[in-house]
Amino acid sequence: MKKDVKDKTKKTKSEIWTYIKKCAPYFAKEKKSVIILITLGLVLSIYNSFGPALMSKILDYATSGRLEQAISYTVFILCLSLFAVYVEIMIFNKAYTKVQETITNNIKKEVISAYFDIDNKELLKTSSGIFLTRITSDPQNIVTAFDALRSNLSRILSNLFVFAYIFYINFVLGVITVLGTITIYIIEKRAMDKWNAYKKRRNKLRDRNTTIINEGIRGSHDIKLLNIVEHFKSRISSNLDELYNDTMRSTEVDRRYTFGRMLAVYVFTMTIIVLSIYFVKFNVISISSLLTVFLYKDRLFSSVLYLAWSERHLKEFALSAERIFEVIDHTTYEKEHYGNKRVNELYGKIEFKDVHFKYDKDEVLKGVDFSIEPKDTVAVVGKSGSGKSTIINLLSKIYEVTKGEILIDGYNVNDLDKFSLRNNIAVISQKPYLFNMTIKENLLLVNPDASQKQIENVCKICELHDYIMTLPKKYNTIVGEGGVTLSGGECQRVAIARALLRKTNIILFDEATSALDNETQANIQKAINNISSEYTMLIVAHRLSTIKDCNKIIVVNDGKICGVGSHKELYKNNEIYRTLYENELQKEENDKNWYRISKKRNLWDKK
Repeated sequence: MKKDVKDKTKKTKSEIWTYIKKCAPYFAKEKKSVIILITLGLVLSIYNSFGPALMSKILDYATSGRLEQAISYTVFILCLSLFAVYVEIMIFNKAYTKVQETITNNIKKEVISAYFDIDNKELLKTSSGIFLTRITSDPQNIVTAFDALRSNLSRILSNLFVFAYIFYINFVLGVITVLGTITIYIIEKRAMDKWNAYKKRRNKLRDRNTTIINEGIRGSHDIKLLNIVEHFKSRISSNLDELYNDTMRSTEVDRRYTFGRMLAVYVFTMTIIVLSIYFVKFNVISISSLLTVFLYKDRLFSSVLYLAWSERHLKEFALSAERIFEVIDHTTYEKEHYGNKRVNELYGKIEFKDVHFKYDKDEVLKGVDFSIEPKDTVAVVGKSGSGKSTIINLLSKIYEVTKGEILIDGYNVNDLDKFSLRNNIAVISQKPYLFNMTIKENLLLVNPDASQKQIENVCKICELHDYIMTLPKKYNTIVGEGGVTLSGGECQRVAIARALLRKTNIILFDEATSALDNETQANIQKAINNISSEYTMLIVAHRLSTIKDCNKIIVVNDGKICGVGSHKELYKNNEIYRTLYENELQKEENDKNWYRISKKRNLWDKK
């Protein structure tokens, strides 16, 4: 058992040292300010430790009748103190602010950069709240821990003077001080071990709580519509209660140990004071020495607390650093992989050759083969779960193929670098994300140099310009987070306009019209038709009536291609396609009937 504890302690120290080396480059960039901080902090701490000794010197002068020397010494100490205050406020604090803000910002930037390099499969199964704490809280903890350590070590070094001075005054008082220090360290060390265990658990609870609250804020609209407000409030409340209970338990343990520590401090301090009084009585020490001991009494045992707190801060630092470098080093969250081949422009010849794909243990695609020529408009259809969207995700390298290969213009997508893929393929999903900016700003994100005329042209192609011109602020209308102020169809058309403004030759539509009403869907279809001969387009379609005019339709069933051809060919020769199409027609007819019935009811209600 003892061996396990020793091994664990050894491992913890090794990890702390590893993370110190990892964080060192961030501090090295602010080398000058860091040196100023450490040097001035040490000098100020040593100066402050001389205070009681200097005051006792004034008392010696005053009690021995040397008043002029006492006054001169007092003025000298006052000037020195004012200078120390100036150095601390004007130089030390400035250096600390610079170090704190620069290092925190640099770590945050690197975590954010690493976050966007994480493989999409990892992001899908990991809550965003976990990453938020690593971006917002942990970098600050790194700098806070550094400053606490610097401060504690400066005080420890400066307080060595206190111990030396107490031994100088009286050997017995020095021995009692050392015994008291050892006792308080043992108490504080046990308290620190307990506290660290609670701290690690609270970090996990905070991650989970941040995640739930974040989901609640982002999904508040749907939460209300689904009438699950109480359920969500209950989940948040339950997690807050769990965090509260854990915090209360940890503070209760901390209080007990704090009481024990303070009791030991008071017992040893009183012992030293009482002995000092007797030593004065029997002329072993002077009254000024008694005053020095009295003024130092609050600092006698503080060094050991600083030492224990330094261990605590080191472990806090290690916890935050571990969480940060899990992201930066991609040790926990796998990094997405790209090739090294740079191609400035891809024209759109796409080939799938015996493509297999597994998601975890489930085989989604089972030997898919097809080809698309440049400027073709090709649709992929099939039942839900047949693998349609997976084809889009593999082509855009959201996922990687398990077996086989995907070629674009003869280049294997695994060989292409990130620039070649992302700059040449535009993807429009069922729910495209619009940022909380104006319509114009959302469009300029993909092409900052686009002119107002270019923006208006792509919006006209997408049947969007006329609608925008009816808005009070036109293109400067803020769309809200996720585009909440726009309808589903308007968001889709902004997304298409954004894709056109990117000037890619390949556009992928992932069920972009499946959640829209018939009229909106017709507008989207018109926008797609307007660009159909200019781009290579692959359309994953839920509504088969929207893709009848495609150059080619690919039918997917259970991860395999079971038909390729035009609408007429497939309707005549492919049973799966014919069934899908007829079911779709029946559904559309039912929707029309329901619309007519609803309209009649509304008219009857008005009468």
